[in-house]
Amino acid sequence: MWFRIDFHSSKPIYEQIKERIKLLILSGKLKEGEFVPSIRSLAEDLGVNLNTVARAYRELVQEGVLEVRRGEGYVVSKVNVEKIRTQLETELRKKIEDCKKAGIPLERILKIAEEIYRGDE
Repeated sequence: MWFRIDFHSSKPIYEQIKERIKLLILSGKLKEGEFVPSIRSLAEDLGVNLNTVARAYRELVQEGVLEVRRGEGYVVSKVNVEKIRTQLETELRKKIEDCKKAGIPLERILKIAEEIYRGDE
């Protein structure tokens, strides 16, 4: 299996698929020109509806992350890695701002970040 989906998350499954594919690209596990699994294959692996994966792929194509090769499938296009990193940082900033508004102390946020980076989670 390529990655897992959190079915209990409030984030829509298609969004999770998009995020995971972007992270695979950022980590270097997926490179420009490499094929991603077919819609049917990924849907079966993840146990989700075909339309969910199709929507994720369609949006990744619109964002320029994937491109369609007729008769062959979806491949990773030349991706602006810095743009994806900037998007992730923006999301992180929003979450940290939410934590601050919720009264979560900075020390707790830093501890969580350290745990994640060390893999202590």
